[in-house]
Amino acid sequence: MKRNLLLIILLLSAFSIYAQWVPVNNGLPDYPPTTMWTLEDDIVVGTDGGGLYKTADNGDNWISINGNLGNLNVNAIRGFNTYTSLFVATDGGPFFTFDLVDYIDCTSTGLTNTDVNYFWWGDENVCGGDIMVGTNGGGVFGSDEPTGPWTPANTNLSGDALIINDMGGYAGGEEEFSVMATDGGTYWAINGATEWTEKNTGLTGDALKVKKIGGLGFLVLIATHDGLYYNLDLADEWLPLIPNEKLNVVLVVMSGQLPTGFAVMAFGENAFYSEDSFNWTQMDLGGITGEITTAFHNSTDLFIGVTNAKKDGKETGGVYRAPLNLLPVGIDEITTWENSAILKQNYPNPFSGSTNISYSLKDSDFVSLKIYDFAGREIKTLINNFQKEGNYSVVFDAENLANGIYTYKLQIGNSLYKTKKMMLLK
Repeated sequence: MKRNLLLIILLLSAFSIYAQWVPVNNGLPDYPPTTMWTLEDDIVVGTDGGGLYKTADNGDNWISINGNLGNLNVNAIRGFNTYTSLFVATDGGPFFTFDLVDYIDCTSTGLTNTDVNYFWWGDENVCGGDIMVGTNGGGVFGSDEPTGPWTPANTNLSGDALIINDMGGYAGGEEEFSVMATDGGTYWAINGATEWTEKNTGLTGDALKVKKIGGLGFLVLIATHDGLYYNLDLADEWLPLIPNEKLNVVLVVMSGQLPTGFAVMAFGENAFYSEDSFNWTQMDLGGITGEITTAFHNSTDLFIGVTNAKKDGKETGGVYRAPLNLLPVGIDEITTWENSAILKQNYPNPFSGSTNISYSLKDSDFVSLKIYDFAGREIKTLINNFQKEGNYSVVFDAENLANGIYTYKLQIGNSLYKTKKMMLLK
């Protein structure tokens, strides 16, 4: 009897860890969630048909913040400066609010398409301004002010490339790089987002439907309808990280709630988690059905918006919440390697100067720990001697190295080895 009771307790404990997703829909209409943002620690969700809703109690209750918003088909939201300011992209134009009540219609001279997918900051060199609007079929427009007037910036864009889904960018030396996600792939501009260059090598078929941009500095990540891809500092080709998956969102999270303080997540028909952008684990969604169409986080929790299609063709949706500190962190397969040693992800990662690499030995053996650059060239040997069983940690100082992706390789004896990737960002 005691044995059975103990088994039940263990099963309930395991269930509490893995069944971590909680539906949080009190006050939300049954419309598909399309976008999320955080204002201070409050979460705002936009829906396709129901407008905007905000929670101040971590999703337990939602209230409408539609005010006089002129269109309730919301495609994207972004915050600005204060905790009550939003850029809102809708099927009926761009809107801006300072107080979540009064929404200014920013449609004005020059904006020839008001089906808007993106409304936020752009490149300060675009058309003399730094606010940009990306439309669903009409390309991209720039302005000095959120209210326009708008100037088209569509040089070299045509066809599906005029369907703008997201924009991003980074600085490299004295140059500014703008990146645009479209239904026709990715387009880049240097020092002024006015003249675009197609960069789609490595992307074919549904991978050309690029929905979201994420990344860290010169590492650009894109979520496409055929997987997650990366580009390292304007490289000639996109390389796959998660192939053959319909993805809608890529999210970079930095939080003390995470085991290493950093994670990258990708969402779509499934969900994936990485602590270094290169090694990925599929997340346990606890039986949630539907397609994840948006995701965001506050200081304690991750929120996902899920869309479901009913038999009558109508789409519905809901929001779920999970604690950041209970998200899966990746489980290495049980192999001969795991019976001999464990290599942990470096911490912090990404890092700016030095980072710690930890590992455990199950038996005494000769140990080699080496660092390699992105091209596979050996950079430094950290360990190269006999060690007894136990736990070890070594500091890798990258003060004199350039920004980039590096690999560290732990070899045990003559045959067993394991590698992980890390990112240096100064």
